[in-house]
Amino acid sequence: MTIKRQHGFTLLELVVATAIFFIMSAMLYAVLDSVRRQLVFSEEASDSLRELHYAMRRMALDLSQLQPRPVRDELGSGWQDSISAGSGSNAIEISVGGWRNPMALPRGSVQRVAYTVDGDVLARLHWPVLDRTLAAEPLRTDLLTGIRDIQVRFLDASGEWSEQWPPFGAGPDNTRARPRAIEIFIDHEQWGELTRIVEITG
Repeated sequence: MTIKRQHGFTLLELVVATAIFFIMSAMLYAVLDSVRRQLVFSEEASDSLRELHYAMRRMALDLSQLQPRPVRDELGSGWQDSISAGSGSNAIEISVGGWRNPMALPRGSVQRVAYTVDGDVLARLHWPVLDRTLAAEPLRTDLLTGIRDIQVRFLDASGEWSEQWPPFGAGPDNTRARPRAIEIFIDHEQWGELTRIVEITG
């Protein structure tokens, strides 16, 4: 009778097969990790771009609804211009119309709005009343993160751009003055320098 001997893997073959398995596993992990990181980056970029679009749209909407309504200062001893920029901690502070009132509350349709930068966050502030006091705290909405700088310029009636409004040297009768257009400049850490010009009607 002939006895058939069964041959198994040698130790060297097992070592080679194991090494190939680990190399293929490492390559597959690197590919999957790269795909995962790309997905995370894509989601973060998408969220940031959505934030940016919303912030620009929100600012443009407010600026397009400017109202020539000055407000009393917090001490009640004077008036603030309907548009205030170039001084103070806020990039711009304005009186805005079109304030919706679905609950039919006893208030007007104009509100006081300001845009300010806190660290790297662009925030929108608005007050529940126009002629506020020192005790009136604004309501804050964070619009955009990653802000490095924000600037606002104004196109006056003579066609000149100015970073201050009312224009330097304007008299006290200009508390209701409105520019022809407003330019928004944003320097963002991810999207770079962005500019939007909003035409002011009326």
